[in-house]
Amino acid sequence: MFQTPYPHLNLTKDSILPKFATSAFCEPSRRVASAARRSAVFHSAVAAALLLPTARAGQPAEVPAAPPESPWTFATSIGAKTGYDSNVLLQDFGDQAKREAWVNSLSATFAATYQTSPLFKAVFSYAPEGVVYEGNSDENHITHRGAINLSGKSGDTSWEFLNGVTRIDGDDLGPRFTLNGGTSAAQIPAIGGVPLRDRRDATIFKNSFKLTQTFGQAFVRPVVSYYHHNFMTEQHIATGDFLGYENYIDRQEVSGGFDLGYEAWTGAWLVAGFRAGHQEQSRNQYGVSCPYSNQYYRFLAGIEGSPTPWLKLNVLAGPDFRNFDHATPASFDADKVYAFIDASATITPTKQDSVTLGVRRFMQPSFTSLCLYEDIVYEATYRHQFDSRFTAGVGFKAYGGEFRPPVMRNDWIFTPSASLSYTHSANLSAELAYSYDWTQCDYNDGREFTRHLVWLGLKYAF
Repeated sequence: MFQTPYPHLNLTKDSILPKFATSAFCEPSRRVASAARRSAVFHSAVAAALLLPTARAGQPAEVPAAPPESPWTFATSIGAKTGYDSNVLLQDFGDQAKREAWVNSLSATFAATYQTSPLFKAVFSYAPEGVVYEGNSDENHITHRGAINLSGKSGDTSWEFLNGVTRIDGDDLGPRFTLNGGTSAAQIPAIGGVPLRDRRDATIFKNSFKLTQTFGQAFVRPVVSYYHHNFMTEQHIATGDFLGYENYIDRQEVSGGFDLGYEAWTGAWLVAGFRAGHQEQSRNQYGVSCPYSNQYYRFLAGIEGSPTPWLKLNVLAGPDFRNFDHATPASFDADKVYAFIDASATITPTKQDSVTLGVRRFMQPSFTSLCLYEDIVYEATYRHQFDSRFTAGVGFKAYGGEFRPPVMRNDWIFTPSASLSYTHSANLSAELAYSYDWTQCDYNDGREFTRHLVWLGLKYAF
């Protein structure tokens, strides 16, 4: 019986070989040749039968289609801080001097990003933070920070629309400052006591839009911005039960203009710009309108980008021409040209080291009285990353408020600081920070103070 070494293929001699007529009278040589042909045909058929299933197995398998990638991404984190404030009310004189407190806070961040293509991107975020001052409940507050930031890019055109709002849920009464016995009012801290202000009821809006159209090595960029600070604390005349009371006055600003840029170096642009804007204050506690509402015209020049890999610049500066209402006091110089500076530089000499420098100087209405002052900031920060876990930083900030006559005040707050950050994992990190404030006021009438701040914070990101 005919058998093959591959019984599972069910191959037989009759199924493979053609039927050849045989005869006893065939010559031996022909019989040998015929047998050889039959053997070759048989083995070819066996090989074909073996290769057939192998070829089928080698065909690409059908892979299930991957589910479409979601256009949404999410980020969430929670944080906790505890610290010590040596001078909660920023007073070095009187019966409220050196009020110290332990300060605790809880915070969270929720962010969602929607993007299906470079043409459109939307980022939504909300970050609440609650702060408790032990023994100073008037300073307790919750700050809600929200943002809706939209952007997109198509070829040589890009745009950005940023919308931020901060809602401070704090005491609806401003702080009060009195000397010993409460017989007379003490002066408000240097530059109005910004930390105290930012613990009271308020809503702050900041919006900006810019569109950049690039033409080879040049660009045109129209810009618009809006700022409104709505103080929601009560206003009172500072007499009687409200002796030493600090009133806050709403203020707002709107501006628009354009920038022109030229790529003088690869990655670095020379920029010239123009802004026209309007600033104003609301009525004060006496119902008096502000005489310092003004229109301004600002001419700018600067540089932005990275002329070298270790340096990043963003600098705009120029003269500020103001046109004030006609009701300004006689001693006020309405024709003076002011300076505007908004500049930052980041230097990275090594992968582990970075230095950040910043200068800001601009004129704006006060938030405590009907007057104008130049808001000035000089700051420098150095950070060093020891390894993947530890990063240390030191910094120094000089914050000045130079008031325009007839107000005779020039205040400066100097703040050295240091911090140490520890990254345990991609999710968990910690930071220890310290800062010290001291002031220098040309007319020291109770405005100067000193303060120590120490913080320890933990953050967990999901």
